[in-house]
Formats: sequence, C-alpha cells, structure tokens
Amino acid sequence: MARRGTTKKSRATPREQTRSGYLRNVTASSPAASLFFDDEPDKIQFFGVTIPNPLSLLRNNLSSSPVANWSPTRILLVGGIAAIVLAPLFDTFIREALALLRGSSDGDDNNGIIGDALPHVTNDGKFHGRYPNSLLTLFYPYTLYRDVVLDQPVSPDDVPFYWHAHVSDERAVKSILTKCYEADLVELNTIEDVEKAKRLNLVATLVEQDRVGIGAVTKDNLWNGQRRKPLVIASPFVSEAAELFSQDNFGRTFSFYRHPIDYDVHPNLKKKLPPEAGANNFMTRLLSGVHTGELGYKELGIGKQVIRQTTIAGTRDLMAESMFRFGKYYGWVPVGGEGTKESEESDDQIAQTCINEVVKDVPGERYADHNSPEWKVFYKANKLDCQLYEIARSTWRAQIQTIISLPLQKQRAGEGDDDEKEDEEEEEEE
Repeated sequence: MARRGTTKKSRATPREQTRSGYLRNVTASSPAASLFFDDEPDKIQFFGVTIPNPLSLLRNNLSSSPVANWSPTRILLVGGIAAIVLAPLFDTFIREALALLRGSSDGDDNNGIIGDALPHVTNDGKFHGRYPNSLLTLFYPYTLYRDVVLDQPVSPDDVPFYWHAHVSDERAVKSILTKCYEADLVELNTIEDVEKAKRLNLVATLVEQDRVGIGAVTKDNLWNGQRRKPLVIASPFVSEAAELFSQDNFGRTFSFYRHPIDYDVHPNLKKKLPPEAGANNFMTRLLSGVHTGELGYKELGIGKQVIRQTTIAGTRDLMAESMFRFGKYYGWVPVGGEGTKESEESDDQIAQTCINEVVKDVPGERYADHNSPEWKVFYKANKLDCQLYEIARSTWRAQIQTIISLPLQKQRAGEGDDDEKEDEEEEEEE
C-alpha cells in the first residue's frame, strides 16, 4: 500500500490504449509519434488515406545536394520565403496573361483600351473591366451606338442606322431617304438578315468599298464633310443590330416614337417576341430585353437611356421637321443640292420641299379620350410605355438645341473648312 503523500508509478506497457480507444506506440525505442506520418517515411497518412510524402520525394530527387539533409521544417521555411519573394513576378505574369485574354497588347494596337483600371468595351464589342455594375455592362450592346449629343461632330467612320419599330413610319422614312436623299439602304428586316450580316462582317466590308468611312466623304469633297447618296442601315431589331458595329465604326441612330395607343409594330418584331411581350409595355420590354414578368425602374431606365442618349428622336406628328433635322445632323445633301457654303439656304429649301411632299400622304396619329374608362385601363397596363413616349417628346424638344447641322458641328469643334483655310493663311503670313 502506498504511503500518503507519495505517488505510485506504474510501468509503461509496450502498447497502451488511449481514452479515444485508438492504440499508439509508446515504447522507449520508438520515435516521437506523428499525427500524419506512418511507419513508412516516404508516405503520409492524411485523414486515413496514405499518399506520397512530397518532402521525401524532394529530398530523394535532390540527394546529391545539401537540400537532401534539410529537415521538413527547414524546407517549408525556405519555400515560404521563396514564395514571398517570387509572388510579385507571378502577379505580373498573371496580369499580362489576363490582358492578352481580353484582347489588349503592348503593341501599337491597344484594342481601344484607355487605362487598364477603367471599364471599357474592346474592339470585339464586349465589356471588360473591374466594375461589374458599370453602366457599360447594364447598357450593352447599346454602348455600340454613339451618344448623339456628346459625340459631335459626326465622324465619317460612324454608320447611320435607322431603327424602325413601326410599319407606317418605316414606309414614310424610307421613301424620304430614297426620294429626297437618294440614300443607299441596307435593309435588315429579319433576325436572320442581322445574323448573316454579322457573319459576313457587313460594316467592315462597306468600309473597304468606300461606302462608309473617310473614303465615302472625300470622294464627294463637299463643304464641311457633307455627302450625297448616304448609306443607311435599317432594321427593326435595335438590340441585335447593335453588334454589327464596333469601336472603329459606331452606329449613329435615328428613330421615330409613337404613343402606345397608336403602335403599328413591325410584324417581324411580333414574331421574335413572345405573346406576353405585346400584352403591355411593348417598347419597354423590347429595349430592356425583359419580355415576360414584372417590369420595374431598371427596365424603364434602360429604355430612357436608349431614347435620350443613343437616338435622334422623331415623333409622328413632327415627322417633316424630324426628317429635316436628321438630314442636317448627318450632313446629307438633298437631290438637286450643291453642298457648298453658298448653297446652304437653297439646299435646305430643296430638302424641306421634298420631305413635305412625302409626309403629306402619311396617316396621322390617333387620339383617345383620357377621361374614358377604356383609357384608364389602357394606361394602367401600359404606364411605362406612356412614360417612354413623353421622354421621347421631351428629347425631341431638347434636341432643338443640341442636334445641329454637320457644318456647324465642325465649326464649333474647330474642324470646319473655313478654320483650315484660316490656319493655312496664318501659316503663309508667318
């Protein structure tokens, strides 16, 4: 019996059962126990699975070097320090690889990117950037249409695009374009036409043929970049057709907007969209791409952005004034016009006379009694489209000030022919 105050020592057995029930080797001659290593030094037991020991493999492969005598702790320590030192090099490599994947390079062609940290749309028309909630993401592919107000003067590389959602407007406008301006129309009336134009790279082909671009302007050699017989791409598919354009050749859009009660929707748009899309707020659904379900402020905001920023707006009741404004903005010389500084007033008179002659036969708008029960039901179902129409009308009024003739655009930008002549005269005097 042990004395009080003393501890009885028990002899250790070769194998002793732990509290958890697992057996562990506790003999004096065995090495210190390890949680991961079993009896084989070249193997690791990890959660019950035996795998090769990478540290042992490293020592075996480097048996002729001093590293073979290093302990695992030393290898991990040196490896960690090496990783910290080499991390910046790998970071640079990864950044360059990502830049190549998104289409940029260190050469002369930077694919239209300005500032690597900025969100941008590359020449392939796709959004690339570090801000996923950027407006570039929200409004793509409409970002391939020019801002008709801020991006002035009109560049010769931009392609006039007529978006026609309504049949009656389409017929009248195309008649004006061909009769009054002898426009070269490229009509993409079906979704198959648009897809085929993408596959054939339509816009680049038109540039090569000098039907679009600086070559189309210089061959006419008219005052301040005006041109005869303009090329116009026309389609009811505003979203799909946007991807025809690129940062080298943006689309520059004009369109007419109607009150929802007076819609005359293009039949090919009806085929494309599900029946639910035509039940209410057709235009908001078309522009936002949300064809079914509830609509909210986001969808309405996309529609407003398209109208105010990417289109020169026209309305049915002001068709003649709208078409005349379009022609002046693009710098189109009417049939019989001369396109000189001295002939500007007479050219305007020729264009207005021709446009009015066509428009007089176009059916007028329909009107509704806003106090009738039928109107209240209609307005409740199409409230967002009614708001878009009011935005289009307010945009038309605002563009009285902002959509100006091409010669005036160039003069304000210091790019007019008169400015160039003055610069040449000043150089000669010096």
